[in-house]
Amino acid sequence: MLLLNFFKKKKKDNGYSKTLPPELIRQIVLYLKNDKKSLHSCLLVSRVWCKETVDLLWRKPFHFLYTCNKINTSVFSLFKNSKSIINQCQCSKEKLQYQATNLLKTYLLIKHDKEFVKIGIINEKGERITFDYFEFLCALDLHELYRAVKDWNQWNKANSKFNKGNYIPLTFKSIIKYFFMNTTKLETFSLDTKFILYKINDNNPCSFLIKVNKYEEDDNYVNQCDNYIFNLLTNESKILLDTTQFFVNLNELVFTANEMKSDILFYLSQNCHNIQKLIITIGCHFSISMWKWKRNYTLFEADHLASLIRSQYNLVYFELFDTLEIGINVILNSLKESQYNSLKTLIFNNVFINNNSTILFYLKFLQNLQELRFNKCICKRNIMFDRIDIFDEEKNHEKGLWLPNLKYLQVDYIDENKVEFKELSFILSSILIRCSPLINSI
Repeated sequence: MLLLNFFKKKKKDNGYSKTLPPELIRQIVLYLKNDKKSLHSCLLVSRVWCKETVDLLWRKPFHFLYTCNKINTSVFSLFKNSKSIINQCQCSKEKLQYQATNLLKTYLLIKHDKEFVKIGIINEKGERITFDYFEFLCALDLHELYRAVKDWNQWNKANSKFNKGNYIPLTFKSIIKYFFMNTTKLETFSLDTKFILYKINDNNPCSFLIKVNKYEEDDNYVNQCDNYIFNLLTNESKILLDTTQFFVNLNELVFTANEMKSDILFYLSQNCHNIQKLIITIGCHFSISMWKWKRNYTLFEADHLASLIRSQYNLVYFELFDTLEIGINVILNSLKESQYNSLKTLIFNNVFINNNSTILFYLKFLQNLQELRFNKCICKRNIMFDRIDIFDEEKNHEKGLWLPNLKYLQVDYIDENKVEFKELSFILSSILIRCSPLINSI
């Protein structure tokens, strides 16, 4: 902050701020990427500083808006004790609503879409916008966008008395179509229910973003925004079909919601071919009485995911959540057939695996793997103990299994009661360590 103040004071005297090359300014701005107050100061230093800062701030503005820097709790603890985290969050609800309203309004004023002018959301002759901020937009999460629309409506409804009582609600359908039609450089697209992107970026999601799913009642929208969004994308398929340019540059896809997404996966497999990082949940959460349907839906969705995987030119990172074993086989086969040269990271989270031999069979085709993790993978203990002899290290050492580039290995099995299954974890890890010369131990 002292450095920024120094530049602002001296820029008229000796032009100090102008002597810094844009490359150095960018590094300073990147260093401050999570400091909202300092980034605001960067905007005011000079035109060059402003340009570099705008480029960063508007790459993922909704993510930046709903990032809370006031708490240092890890992302996953948010789900263990969400209510206490919400109480600790010091973000102002009114301030967030105001900021979300200004953010959406800025985007709406860029194109002056006739539909928004017609219904009175924006004026026909609006304010002058300095940049076309769609040119900077690289990451869009539908969960965050949904929250922004809610905040817009709540803010404008609460302040309608200052606008002569004229309150016109903004629909998520109209906004998502607007963004799909005008965004051309998107790199990351997500519906990040598990807040994976926040964990990767070492951020915390604001408590008001969490409450969309867990604690907030809303008369205008369904409580489960994931279900609403997926139904919208499925039922309004024209939104997708008319916006192929939206997905042209996509290289990261994160879908961790539990809703059925087979139609969306099919569309993406036809239009996206440059995805390098894919994080996804496959399979719906039905009750035990509907186990047969759950298996059928999992297989159906896994088939569509397999098609998406096969359509990619260079998939490097693949992470899977909450999938039955019947879906694992289909997905691994698609990786074996199409991504054996490119795949470097493979992570399974809470997936059902009852047969190590299946995993070992497919792994021998993925010889460029550098990271392999089994995080709380589920196995039925009664079945495994009845057949424990088939997991003998010698009998399960697949012929041809050799992972010369594997550097990171995690094997963590649990049983159906979520109790750690050390015996099975030890057997699989022992086999993999023996076949991986760069790993001495886990």
